[in-house]
Amino acid sequence: MRDKSILKKLEAFREFDGAIINRYPTREGLLKFIQAYGITVSWYSRGKIAVQVGDNDEIVCGTRELSDVISEAIQ
Repeated sequence: MRDKSILKKLEAFREFDGAIINRYPTREGLLKFIQAYGITVSWYSRGKIAVQVGDNDEIVCGTRELSDVISEAIQ
């Protein structure tokens, strides 16, 4: 359910159109991430979402703030 809501927010940006979810097993659980145009959005099943632009530090946000963070990252 959470994956669908995150993907729906990302689909609003043409940069993420057709982007594919990747999954990577970690000690903390299954890490899911999407990469497009130098932006990486990653999350676990629970917890905050991390947005990284290039090699910069991650911006941690919730589902509600994700659209605003992506908008700022793209500009």
